[in-house]
Amino acid sequence: MLAPLPAIAVLIADSSSSTYTPSFPGGIVVWIVCYSRRKHAIGGFLMFYYWSLYAGIFVTLLLFGMNLQSYVPESFEDEKLYHLFLLSVVPLLIVYFMQVVVASLMLRVRSWDMLKLLRGLLLAELACALIGVAIDMAHSEDNLPLDAYTVVCTLIWVAYFFISTRVSHVFGLNDWEDAVDNFYPSNTPKPENVG
Repeated sequence: MLAPLPAIAVLIADSSSSTYTPSFPGGIVVWIVCYSRRKHAIGGFLMFYYWSLYAGIFVTLLLFGMNLQSYVPESFEDEKLYHLFLLSVVPLLIVYFMQVVVASLMLRVRSWDMLKLLRGLLLAELACALIGVAIDMAHSEDNLPLDAYTVVCTLIWVAYFFISTRVSHVFGLNDWEDAVDNFYPSNTPKPENVG
């Protein structure tokens, strides 16, 4: 499963830590819940997105608290490296928390405008991740595997929110209740309209 992306940014601050990914029982439970809700508007992979988004808040705050010392200038020998570190991590965290706010609002306000805003934030997250890759290529090659993981995960979410028909029906067309039968036909015939 995909680890929450902002946790990766915080984790970069302390490359000796390991990434958070749900283990056997947790990952199985998340998969079962997401799969069992696949016929609901917020179900399937979309529910997994929201799970990873909200789990990411917890993991990010936890790792940020554990690695707080990494965010002070005294932890770096060179002031330039400190500023590059902040440039590679902080924008990603800011965009992530903006994404949390917009995605949360989208649970109540389902519109094309909100979907476009979320897509823009996902693209901004990708840009921030790529900036982090460029900085780490020059100054901290130990973080490149985590950077690559962040880029790949972000690309998956970007592709999902731009290509998914579920996303279009849930947030753009607002007709998931009608469209769900096209994706997951039920075995029970619908009653005829009598009029």
